[in-house]
Amino acid sequence: MRDVILVLKQNRIEGAANSTKREAALQHLGSLTQCAIWAWTDGSASGGVLRGGAGALVIGADDSRTELRIPAGTLCSSFRAEMVALQKTLEHIVENESGTDPVIICTDSMSAVAALREGPSAQRSARGATVWQLLREATAGDRPVTLQWVPSHCGIPGNEAADTLANEAAALAQEDVPLDVETIYRAAVRTARDRAARERPSYPDPEHKAATGWYRELMGTGYPPPISNMDRTSAIDVHQIRTGRWSGSAQFLHEIGRNPSVDCPQCRSLGCIAARCRLCGEEADTPRHILLTCPGMMGVRLRTQAIGNILPTPEEVRCSDVVAALVAAFRALQSH
Repeated sequence: MRDVILVLKQNRIEGAANSTKREAALQHLGSLTQCAIWAWTDGSASGGVLRGGAGALVIGADDSRTELRIPAGTLCSSFRAEMVALQKTLEHIVENESGTDPVIICTDSMSAVAALREGPSAQRSARGATVWQLLREATAGDRPVTLQWVPSHCGIPGNEAADTLANEAAALAQEDVPLDVETIYRAAVRTARDRAARERPSYPDPEHKAATGWYRELMGTGYPPPISNMDRTSAIDVHQIRTGRWSGSAQFLHEIGRNPSVDCPQCRSLGCIAARCRLCGEEADTPRHILLTCPGMMGVRLRTQAIGNILPTPEEVRCSDVVAALVAAFRALQSH
């Protein structure tokens, strides 16, 4: 019995054009043995949670072609659909492709290959364990088996064919496909998360109140990366300014009654004098003003290597380290 070869990073070119990805992938695939059983698999799930479909194109060493379409469940993650595609493809190969011809299975799911690469004993699902058992069975008779990652949607013929089959499979009847607790849980979590992201208000709100929707402008519909290698005070500053509730902001302190003026003890208006930036005095020191537009911070933003200009975009200040540096500089300048 041979070892199973799982290849994940080969020819993964971040940010490259589709044509570059395709050429690099085809060049690598061309270096593999061509006298083999080639299988192309893909999974599909609407919104990553609904109507799963698994598809595969299996091309035998004799150039025979078999198309597989398998419904993957009414509730189905993209990962589950990809794993179903791998499982059913391996079942087909084990049952119908006897002999010692090498097997090369191509998938565009990095998460599936990464999970399987952890090894059979590290699988966290019954399906993962089943796929590993099938991989072992496929190596019977000293047959080499390679599970190869390929880039998606860049014009690789086999991958495009598998994508079409997966979409067709998603349209099949799903009622008889059993569901597992993990899939139901993950679908519920993702649905709730996506709904929360969609419902974040835009910035600013029509009444110019406080920092409504700043988080959405800064992070889009995504979520910030975990904060690490940062002291507690800096981490708190980063979290607070991302949510529009920074304790060093005159505007926020006035909003909660901690920075009253003679004429206004407390309000949410961005036009209130008490809410103005203590550094430049031009407008309220909202998170957007502090990180992106405050004239008093222009030099700091220009000297910050990750930004390098005086008026950055929200995308340029998403990094936790950049936010922490700007907030620390703003606080220090206020104290002068």
